[in-house]
Amino acid sequence: MNRPINLSLILIVTAGFFACFSETFAGDWTNMRGPNRDGIAQESGLLRTWPQTGPPLLWRNTSLGAPDYGMAIVGSMTYTIGVKSGVECVMCIENKTGKLVWARPIGKAPGKTPYPMQRSTPTVYKNLVYALSSDGNLVCINSGNGFVKWTRNIVLTAGGVMPPGGYAESPFVDGKWVLVTPGGPNATIVAINRHYGRNEWVSKGGVPAGYSSMIKASFGGEHQYVQFTGTALVGVKVRGGDFRWKFEPTAHKSGMNINTPIWFGQTVLTSSAAGTGVAWVQKAGSTFNVKTQWFNKDLKIPTGDMIKVNQNVFAVTEKGLVCFSYKDGKVLWTDNSLFASVSGSEKEKKSAAPKASAGLGLPVFLPASPAQWLLCFEENCPPSGGSAAKPVNIAPAKAGASFKPTTAKPPIPTKMAGMTYAEGLLYVRTSVGELALVDASEAGFKLRGKFSMPQMKKGFVPAPVISGGLLFLREGNMILCFDLRAVTPEGEKSGLRETDGGKKALPGMPDPPKTPVRTAPKVG
Repeated sequence: MNRPINLSLILIVTAGFFACFSETFAGDWTNMRGPNRDGIAQESGLLRTWPQTGPPLLWRNTSLGAPDYGMAIVGSMTYTIGVKSGVECVMCIENKTGKLVWARPIGKAPGKTPYPMQRSTPTVYKNLVYALSSDGNLVCINSGNGFVKWTRNIVLTAGGVMPPGGYAESPFVDGKWVLVTPGGPNATIVAINRHYGRNEWVSKGGVPAGYSSMIKASFGGEHQYVQFTGTALVGVKVRGGDFRWKFEPTAHKSGMNINTPIWFGQTVLTSSAAGTGVAWVQKAGSTFNVKTQWFNKDLKIPTGDMIKVNQNVFAVTEKGLVCFSYKDGKVLWTDNSLFASVSGSEKEKKSAAPKASAGLGLPVFLPASPAQWLLCFEENCPPSGGSAAKPVNIAPAKAGASFKPTTAKPPIPTKMAGMTYAEGLLYVRTSVGELALVDASEAGFKLRGKFSMPQMKKGFVPAPVISGGLLFLREGNMILCFDLRAVTPEGEKSGLRETDGGKKALPGMPDPPKTPVRTAPKVG
């Protein structure tokens, strides 16, 4: 005889399952500026104040090569990019120990540029890692063992025109697509099948690539991808990539447009060395109009991070840490105490160009010719006659093609900061070599803690990352991991652990036999 189904029990088990699922993945920092690309960490139970020495340092890994690349954290693994022997490599690191699990070369290191900006951050989606090298190689890698699934060069296969200093964009994954900005007359934005590495559609807006990373927004019921390019903020339709609108006031003439846009309602906030403003996107029948809600040419945020908390935005300008209203751009308060050492003629104007690092024996597996970057492994490509969409062919850009709107040079900022928000607090990593804990309040500046260490250098660095109660800082050729948890789990030891430091050769490809493969949990 069939027993009656206990609906109460099913509901309890189901609720428990989803609670477990949410708890497991709530802290994942899957791409640049977090899962929503807004710099906000969904964390709780963190320290509210710090001692003078800062929170406990758990470990440091000193074998990453050149700096300025962001971090993505999923499950028990951290993914970042470093430069070894003139080669950019995607690296996977254990969160608990700081040990390197695998490293995979993806392209040539970027050339020197005097402008400080964050380079690409890997994007992790389910069990795959997507990364864009400075010379335009978009790579899909297995997150567990580091095997490369496919590689596409967006200059050769998408007609891209590389911006001066190389690409700095972090790939955006949306469903079956991974999106990047090749730039140029043939492909402003391109959607690539994330499984097979084939072009799905292209947006021909005719604008050059900048150094920002795109977001997804919705205006008038239509989903759009929004990107801050070399000449304007633009919006394209999600399906098909139709060019919908552009907004130019906040774009600097040099093309150095770096900050990630912030979307709110029917508006988008952007900022550069040209000033800060909000674009109001309005649907008019089948088209879109853009109006300037406000623009403040004196509120210049050329690089770093902007964090929106409720109706206010926090950022760093040449006047220090500022809080201004998203609604009208009115500055609510400004505080320069975090940058007191930078003043007048003594301002530091150091180049943020990556320094050459000594080779550490990394096996380099780069293609012999540019044509080999068009690789799509046979076992991963859809069979002929299958259901996969026909790939889009894009005409390559003409030799020597480039976009130089003017000869304007961007001003080199002297006060910069990477910022992250969690539990009502801002974690501000300043260009004077300190990490500060500040109230995210419109009432005024309130410092809750500040510290520096010998490893923390002056100059621009990527924003801090908070995941699973731990704080990760990218510092030059290393990552520092701190414990922010107010209560350390029972049985877990806290204390500094040193990793290899680069004395041994990094693991290359293919993996040696009998080497255990560590896998990261799937997300999504």
